[in-house]
Order: sequence, then structure tokens, then C-alpha cells
Amino acid sequence: MPYIDEDNHGSSKARSEAQQLRALQLSAMSRVYEGADRILTGDPITVSIVSDGPAVTWSDGETIYINEKHIKDMSMEMLTKMSGLNYHELAHHFYTPREGTTLVKYVATNGYFTAFNILEDQRIETLLCARYPSVMPYLQNAALVWLQATPEAAFTQYPLIAGRRHISAAIREGFRDLFYRPDLIPDIQRITNEYRCLAFPRDYKRAEQLIQEFNDKVISQLDIPPMCGLGGCDARAPIKKGRPEPGKAQERDARIAKTMGKPESTWIPKDPVEQTEESKEQPTGCFPTQTPGDTDEGASGTGVGINPGPSTTLDMSMEEQLAKREERANDKTAQVAAGSAHVKSKGGIPEDLLTKIEEDIQTIHNRKDVIKDIKRKQNIIVHGDENWDDNSQLGEFSSVAIPPAALLYYRKFANELRKLKEDSEPAWLRETPTGKLNVLRVMRGTEIDKAFDQWTEGDDSTDIEAVILIDRSSSMSSDRNDRKASIACWTIKRALESIDCSVTVYAFDDKNEIAYRKQDKAERTKYKFIYGNGGTNPYDSLLLAEKTFMMSTRPNKMMFLITDGVFNHEKNDEVITRIAKRGVLTTQVLICDDNTMGEMDRRNQIAASRGDKIPYELNHGTEIFARIKGGKDLLQLAKSVVVGAIKKRKMIRG
Repeated sequence: MPYIDEDNHGSSKARSEAQQLRALQLSAMSRVYEGADRILTGDPITVSIVSDGPAVTWSDGETIYINEKHIKDMSMEMLTKMSGLNYHELAHHFYTPREGTTLVKYVATNGYFTAFNILEDQRIETLLCARYPSVMPYLQNAALVWLQATPEAAFTQYPLIAGRRHISAAIREGFRDLFYRPDLIPDIQRITNEYRCLAFPRDYKRAEQLIQEFNDKVISQLDIPPMCGLGGCDARAPIKKGRPEPGKAQERDARIAKTMGKPESTWIPKDPVEQTEESKEQPTGCFPTQTPGDTDEGASGTGVGINPGPSTTLDMSMEEQLAKREERANDKTAQVAAGSAHVKSKGGIPEDLLTKIEEDIQTIHNRKDVIKDIKRKQNIIVHGDENWDDNSQLGEFSSVAIPPAALLYYRKFANELRKLKEDSEPAWLRETPTGKLNVLRVMRGTEIDKAFDQWTEGDDSTDIEAVILIDRSSSMSSDRNDRKASIACWTIKRALESIDCSVTVYAFDDKNEIAYRKQDKAERTKYKFIYGNGGTNPYDSLLLAEKTFMMSTRPNKMMFLITDGVFNHEKNDEVITRIAKRGVLTTQVLICDDNTMGEMDRRNQIAASRGDKIPYELNHGTEIFARIKGGKDLLQLAKSVVVGAIKKRKMIRG
């Protein structure tokens, strides 16, 4: 499902270039995730990016929704995070019981949704990692980024990650030691670690017991509940659509999951100690006091140690603890904002724990498999997809035999392009004055300025994305210009295809049709006769051309607009200008005899002398404008533009 701009409400008002670009990228992102999800599930699952919603991501069991407001850019970091959130929702699709099942009815009847959703989030991620280990770094990254972004809630978050063993034990231990209700830790560990490996529907009864326990012994005891979890899932309504994996599949994944992940080190409750003068001087914000630099030497593992002062002693009542926390929160001199420069603490997450989070995130970003995967996604989203098809109407055009003269011209054109491509390939340049010494040549007594060979990396000058927009208005049939233009389109497409370039041809009158799709090869001996038939309105074709260029990763792009008449310049010129700004070489060819051209020039001159608006805008903002008297001159002009553009790019790259 494509990106849905719910704020636009189908308005015909043109959006800005930036908005159009973002809409195209979001649509591409939807396709990328949807394709990956369908491969993993084998189900016709859809991914829809919407302009707003109740959470970052959510799912109804058949469609995964992503909130556009949380997609800040298309960077590697952002796409890694969003991939993790997508996989989280996919895990719900695989494993979460639907509305109407025995378990969900039990949860709804007793009001246990918060407990259920917190436990279920950890179970589904665990099982998905067991089935597809390749998703583990993405789920881990999404959780770590979320923890990093919510330092103000660090002292409440442990119940949300205790069962996520794809997060390192050191980080789980760190948040365990920060947790403001240490008396609840044994129950949190016991319940989450059992629930994470349950298989449904086999374990429905045991799940009911654990959910009740988690609600009564943990959730109901928290005066400050955990902050909204990953993707906002603690507020999730029951999933209604789709079907989870059958019991046997869940049981298999649960067996594998039991062997995965490192458990936390044994938790040892800490005794309260006297607050030192040093600790009194340290700003703590609104979190349990930490003496800088202290570690928990009494416990095994690499957890972050907390040396509680009077504000966190276990014999204090919850009311007193909350009062102290509120007091510190209101103390402007003692607050430390997230990301501030305090040497020992950043917004509630101790610096050693924050450093560990940042290190783990960076480790994920540096993984070769993650880099390869995310770069592929990024290239498609940002630069386009070579396999993209605009789904426009494919026109019905007659196939006509190519005249012998046109075949001969094609061979000459193709040969010239192939030579240019050969010159662009990586190769050794022999007998150069610098480079790698050729010992054999020196021993034969060659001159010093010919004693070296130099390796050239080549260039991308012949890697071309081309779009031809051809006027098929009724007037194009005059002097058989429609036939000549059709032959020229075939020749250009076939010649460029001989060096593996991509060429799309759109035919426009009052509507738009595809004459040649990029993936369709031009026939060897026949061309499509794009006959004249209607008015002159290239707007829809220009929009499709723009999208074709945006969705292409080819570095050298060029557009030909071929017409024999004038057309509305205001809205069309805007699109042409945008296309040119994207690095596309834009060329307009006007087929016009001397008499007609003279009449247009005369009217323009009269209008200019009166200060009136010029009636005939001829070049429409294209970089190259050429007038030819007839279709027979079109092919030579197009060849000159193509060859010239390649040579110019080679000079620039050189």
C-alpha cells in the first residue's frame, strides 16, 4: 500500500517540490518493507505510511501502519530504526493472538491489557529472532534507540526489557540497577523470562496465570508505570485481522528461543549507605542517586552499579520516594537534561550505561550485513528502483517494418555508442609517462615517457536513464512527421539499449500512454507507429518522466520532448524546471516549418513591444532547444545530444 497523505484529502492543489519528493520516498519505503514482509510471511501483508496515528507503528494483523511524523529523514540510522519497528509489527502478525481467542477474552474481561501487551512485546520479538536471526540487530537497535531517547524514564523501563535477551545483558543489568522499585525485580525476571518462550495456543492457561501475576505483583505496584513501550505497544488494542502462526510452528520457535540470549547476572539487592559529601554535590536530575564512578563490585557481570543515597533507601515509603523525586525535579539547579555536558550523567542514564548503549548501536550500524541491507533499501527509497513501473496505460500501436536506411543509421549510432562505452570501462593505459613501471618494456630500451602503464577506473558516462516524450497530436500527421518521429524513437531506444541503457517512451495528446516501457526491448526490425490523434498536453507525461528519473539510480539522465506545436507553459514549465534541477539534461525539439515559425516570432515581437505577455513560449525552460523543419532531421539532432552529453560527462569526470 502506498504512502497515504491524509492531510491532503485528495486536493488538486499542487504540492511543493520537497513535499512531492518526500511523498515519493515514503511510497518507495512502503514498497520496500511490504516486499520484505511478504517474503518472510508468505502472506499478502501491506505496509502503509500515514500522516498521523496513535503510535509510531501499529498493525491490525493485515496492514502495518507507520506514522510519517516519526520518519525524520532517510539516513542509514533512521532506516535501521524503522526496519526494527517494522519487524516488531511483523512479529505481532506472526505470533500475537487475535481478538476473540480465549486468551484475549481473558485479558479483556480482567482489564489486563497493559500487563499482556508488555509481556507479549517481549515474547513476539524473542520468537521472531529464533525463527529469523537476521532480524535480531534491527529489533535490538530499535529498542536501544528508544531507550536512549527516553532518559527521563530510565528508572521505570526495566520491566519492558527484562525479557528482551537480544539486548545485551550488560544493558539489561544497567536498567535493572536503575529501576526505582528493586523489590519487584525478582518477580519481573521470573515472569518475563518464562513468558518470553510460551507457545500459543498450547500455553494459553499458563499465559493467563503469568499475566495475572504480572498485573498484580508488578504493574499494580507501580506508582509511575513504564513509559509507552517500543512502538507504543503498551496501549495496543486487540489485533483483529489475520492469523498467527499455528501451534506447531510457535512451539518450534519457542524451543529455539530457550537457547538464545545471555541471561543477566544474579541480582543482589544493595544495602543503603550513607550519602557522602561528594554525592551530595552531584546533580542527579529526577532519578535515583548515583555516585559517579561507582560500580557494583559485589555482583558478577558488567552491570552498572548504584550507590543509593537517602532518597532511594529501601525502607522509605513510596510516597516519600516520589516526594523526593518531585523535589529534585523542581530543583532547577540540580536538573541535568538529556545529552547535557555533565561529565558523569546524561539525563538520568549513567554515563557508563549510556556509553554502552551508544557502543552497541554503533556496532549494529557497522555490521556488514546491516550496511548492505540498509544501503539497498536506501538506494531504492532515495534514488529509485530500476524495476519500478508507473502502471500507465500501455498504448496499442501498430508494428511497422523499419526502412533499410533507418536500420543502417541505427547500426552507425550503436557502434559509436559502443566505442564510447568501451572508453568508459576500467582499463590499463599503455605507454604512459607515469604510473606502474613496465619492466619488460624498459629492458627492451623503450623511451622513459613510454615506460609506464596507468590504470583507469573508468566512468559512468554511458550509464543512462532516458525518457522520450513524443507529441501524438493530429497535426503531427502533417508531412508524415508522426512516422518519422516514431522511427527516431525506435532508433534512439534500440541504440541506447545496445549499451545497456534504459529508455522509456511516453506518447501524449490530451492523455498519456506508454509507447515503450523501460523493461521492454525494442524489436529488431519493427518500430511502433505513434500516429497523430488529438491535442497537445504533455503535463501527465512530464510528471511520469519526473517520477521515472527520481526512481532511477542511473547517474546520467536525459529527457527529450518532441512536439510540433505550442502548449500551456505555466504548469508544464514548472515540472520541466524541477526535472532539470535534478540533474536531468532536458531537450525540446520543435518540429516547425519556416512559415509557422515566422508567424510565431512576429506575434511574440508585437506582444513584447506592447508590454503584453508573450503568446508563444517555445523552449519551456529546457536546457537545449532546437527547431527542425521536419521529422527527418530529428534523429540526427537526438544523436548529437546523446553523444555530446556522454562526451561532456566524460570530460567532467576526467
